[in-house]
Amino acid sequence: MPDNRKFIVSLADRLHVEAVWYGSGTLCLSSQAGCALSCPFCASGRRGLQRNLTTEELHLQLAVCRREGIEPQRLTLSGIGEPLQNLDNLEQFMADCRRQDLPVSLTTTGAPLAHLVRLLALPHNGIMFSVHAGSDAVYRQLLPKGPGLVPLRQRLAALWPRLSGRQRRKLGVNYLLLAGVNDLPAELAALVDWLQPFPEMTLHLLSCNPVPGSIYHSPTALQTDRVHGFFRQRGINVRRANHWRRQQEGGCGTLVLGGEAIGNTAGSQPQVFRSD
Repeated sequence: MPDNRKFIVSLADRLHVEAVWYGSGTLCLSSQAGCALSCPFCASGRRGLQRNLTTEELHLQLAVCRREGIEPQRLTLSGIGEPLQNLDNLEQFMADCRRQDLPVSLTTTGAPLAHLVRLLALPHNGIMFSVHAGSDAVYRQLLPKGPGLVPLRQRLAALWPRLSGRQRRKLGVNYLLLAGVNDLPAELAALVDWLQPFPEMTLHLLSCNPVPGSIYHSPTALQTDRVHGFFRQRGINVRRANHWRRQQEGGCGTLVLGGEAIGNTAGSQPQVFRSD
């Protein structure tokens, strides 16, 4: 079974972003240099947001993967950044990929909510909404600059009747399990209530890979099984993280922004590819 492979991609202004090829055939791309959302469990936003990536820089991440002899079967914009905040460049990139018959999915908090209609109309292969909480209190702890649980649910519920069954099945929720924070029965029950208007959505239980300096970690495998069973018993279409998502190399929340302008990136040292 092939392992993941992480790439550091050097940009013309000496910033570095990271992309990850998963052994399953998916290439995970970054959409921004840094991130403004400040989620405490995630390393990607620790230096804040520097700027959006251009369409050319989105293509560059794909090019460096191909340069190494790897041809991705699909792409996901789930790396550094909030894709919805870079929608103009994202739209052009996805149109280019469609002409190559290369499916593109993405992960978003839904912020800004005003862009959701436009996002849903793009030729995507799936949209995952990062929720990570069932109650507003835990949501504000984990996604302090997200759109909020209630506003996101209201906006999606308003758009739901306009979507076909096929479109609805391509939407899902990402839930990063964090021990003692969002894996408690009351929090899980609140998420079940939140999901009620969206029966076609799939709930993805993700594992938290270690991030230096973070207090957060995932529950044990046994507890994760119990959480999975909790949702199944309540009729939720739920999936656990696959082998590649659980690997440290490229695990959720571990991708970082680097570069001479803001200091060197700590941690593993994958090969660096330059655009200049």
